[in-house]
Amino acid sequence: MLKRIRVGDAERILATRNGRFIAILNAGTYTFLGAPWTFETEVYPLAKAEFDSPWVNFLMRERPEVAAANFVIVETSDNEVALVSIDRKLAAVVGPGKRKLYWNRPQEVTFELVSIKDSPEAPASKLEALARLGAASLATFAAIEEGKTGLLFLNNKLIRTLTPGSYAFWNAANPRVEITDLRLQTLEIPGQEILTRDKVSIRVNVAADYRIADAVLARQSVKDVTAMLYRVLQLAIRQSLGRKSLEEVLAEKVDVEPTVAAEVRAEMLARGVVVGTIALRDIVLPGEIREILNQVVTAEKQAQANLIRRREETAATRSLLNTAKLMEDNPILIRLKELETLEKLTSKVDRVSVSGGFDGMLTELLSAGKR
Repeated sequence: MLKRIRVGDAERILATRNGRFIAILNAGTYTFLGAPWTFETEVYPLAKAEFDSPWVNFLMRERPEVAAANFVIVETSDNEVALVSIDRKLAAVVGPGKRKLYWNRPQEVTFELVSIKDSPEAPASKLEALARLGAASLATFAAIEEGKTGLLFLNNKLIRTLTPGSYAFWNAANPRVEITDLRLQTLEIPGQEILTRDKVSIRVNVAADYRIADAVLARQSVKDVTAMLYRVLQLAIRQSLGRKSLEEVLAEKVDVEPTVAAEVRAEMLARGVVVGTIALRDIVLPGEIREILNQVVTAEKQAQANLIRRREETAATRSLLNTAKLMEDNPILIRLKELETLEKLTSKVDRVSVSGGFDGMLTELLSAGKR
């Protein structure tokens, strides 16, 4: 009895008899002596380059010559990954401590071993290809924007900082990238209750500009930069405003005391943070205090208005006195004043009858004006 097996050009067949390995068959027709039902075949399309079979370990141990004749053997140690290329295109990444077999025909299969210990970062030339593989790349990707920096941790140990750009690190190195913004930022502290020196409770909104100058120092010295700056500013504002009266706070609401601000800047600089302007943005007073201040302002404005009126009245009286003295010493000025008065009166009547000279005309006009 004979068993005939035909193998196509785009496939390979692994033949067994009664569970025992016979051979890997390339394209062609094969005839085996024996009962047909005792033979089994496994078909492997060559479109899938990897030989994914439970026979891999058997072939490597018991039939190494068969494995070497049909496959490209990729093996990695515990500290290596392999970059597998098919027809010069990256096709797969084999992780540490793995063995994989790839059909050596008809495609060209090559691979490159990379030491994770010596080169935890993936080659920059492979970034696009690795990104195309996605999760199968066995890599962690990081993109650092302009104005930011990245802190690279391998196995929970800080290794170095990353400048703006794209990176990939092998997952086996346990990578972690923390991105820190180096640009100028603003921290706002709203609604801080402060008791002034004269026992008035006020609420202030504080704003401070800051930027991280040393990302490594900031990461190693404090858990949360923003929270640390928030607490330091809180204490500084209470210390600064608590020593001032309400009037002083309202008069100097642009900034806190220079000495207190300098202490805040020095403390944060020791943690890698540069603090710029520290300003009181708003001061909110209790309702009764606002009412009292409004009354004070109103009284001050009324007093100023009264003072101005008195000054104007005094100036007008002084002007009249000076005019009277001039008229007393110069009769011609009296006549000019009379003519000025006559001009004003004639503008108010329709017809003027002159009799008795200038004095009579003036008397007549006065009488007409009264009528």
